[in-house]
Amino acid sequence: MSGDVIALNDWRDFNSAAPQRQDDDRHSDMSIDDLKSRLLGNLRGVLSYLFPAGVFRHGKFLVGDVQGNKGESLTVELTGGKAGMWHDFATKEGGDIISLWAAATGRNTQSDFPSLLDDIWQWLGEPRRESHPIQSEVTAPIDELGPVTAKWDYLGGDGALLACVYRYDPPGGKQFRPWDVLARKMKAPNPRPLYNQPAIRSAEEVVLVEGEKAAEALIEQGICATTAMNGASAPVEKTDWSPLAAKRVLIWPDKDAAGWQYAEAAAQAVLNAGATSVAILMPPDDKPDKWDAADAVVDGMDVAAFIAS
Repeated sequence: MSGDVIALNDWRDFNSAAPQRQDDDRHSDMSIDDLKSRLLGNLRGVLSYLFPAGVFRHGKFLVGDVQGNKGESLTVELTGGKAGMWHDFATKEGGDIISLWAAATGRNTQSDFPSLLDDIWQWLGEPRRESHPIQSEVTAPIDELGPVTAKWDYLGGDGALLACVYRYDPPGGKQFRPWDVLARKMKAPNPRPLYNQPAIRSAEEVVLVEGEKAAEALIEQGICATTAMNGASAPVEKTDWSPLAAKRVLIWPDKDAAGWQYAEAAAQAVLNAGATSVAILMPPDDKPDKWDAADAVVDGMDVAAFIAS
């Protein structure tokens, strides 16, 4: 199921990269940790090579984006336990030093993994030679947010994979990071697709909720449900609502002010997209703050009857 906990995220954590082909040129005597250590040992040189327009300032490296444009949106930690970790505040992309190398050189860290390693080895001055594949234990990827705890796939109406959303549960609270499949970047697509489009395509009525977890809860009950990417935090104007054209849409907001405000904005956007009707469901007064569709299922509520009422 798309909401299952995943144990692998190759583009984010190269300790968990799958073993490569036997005929790949590789350095079997060096692990991925060794490779990272080599890069981190010359981190300033790596960053200067990848991003000549970047600057070093106050213990961080600053550059505009992974394309190397001037600016300060993308930051890289230079010291401490997070050395080499990067984050682009404009696109919400981020990762470790190897994923940054991949992003900067336009590589897909799954399909282009062999050439990515070869490029790094060449820069490090290591000769190419035949070796056995790098074996690595497959574990849940870990970065500054901790391990990935869930993953949801966003499919187009034809079933093609458009994007993925990864969930993290660090001590400070849950966080989500989107992956744009077509752009091969850690960012939300533009425009952002709706969730569960193959089912929407053949449905007459669709329930719009906040978040993939709530959508999946209703889908498991046999109800066609969808969500905008990032739930109530989703920018309405950057979401592609067109799959809801000619549909009857019921919006089920979380029981809080943000949820209601989002429901009203989404309702107008859905009508503009050509929905035949739009209604907003009122959560019961006796339910706690932030109560949502997933909570209703956990509570044992007859959600189909609740929606029909």
